[in-house]
Parts: sequence; structure tokens; C-alpha cells
Amino acid sequence: MPVAAKPVDYDHLRVQAAENLDVMREVLALFVTHGEQVIAELERASDEKSWKQWTHTLKGSARGVGAFAVADAAADAERHLLDKRKLEPLKAVFAEARSFIGLHPL
Repeated sequence: MPVAAKPVDYDHLRVQAAENLDVMREVLALFVTHGEQVIAELERASDEKSWKQWTHTLKGSARGVGAFAVADAAADAERHLLDKRKLEPLKAVFAEARSFIGLHPL
């Protein structure tokens, strides 16, 4: 049986951060703070341009830290402009990633 992917792939992040733990910690903290802000912006979004901008931004930052489920949910939301139903799965996987980061500090 395959092992489920972790909400954040620290091995991916380690490569992105050139093995620098301080950079990894800082990037993870920024991801959590920024992700919360982006989700709040998406909840308020009322035009397609801002929706696309925020979903695209979150998709990129999630890929950078190795939060691939968040990136996938953001990509799905990006394809469905202003479909607020896409926020629930996005918020759920973001909460999983945030919790994982909190429970597994570097």
C-alpha cells in the first residue's frame, strides 16, 4: 500500500532552500502567514482578475514549499474563476499543511 504524501514535503523544501534550515523555517512561516491572507482575499474577491491573481500566487508559493495538495487546490480554484465553492477544499488542505508545519517544526 503506498504511503500518503505529507501535507508539506520537507525534502522538496530542503532542496529549494539549499539545505539552509533558517531559510526553510522563514519560508514556512511566510507561507502560513501569506496563505492565511490570500485565503481571506479570495473570500472577499469579487472580480475575476483578483481571483486569478490570488489563486495563482498561492499555487506558486505552495509549490515552492512543497505543499502540493494546496498547490493543486489553488490551481483548481484558478481554473474556476470566482467559484467560491472551490475555497472549501483549498481551506481544508491549507489547514492540513499549517497543522503539519506546526506539529513538525524544523
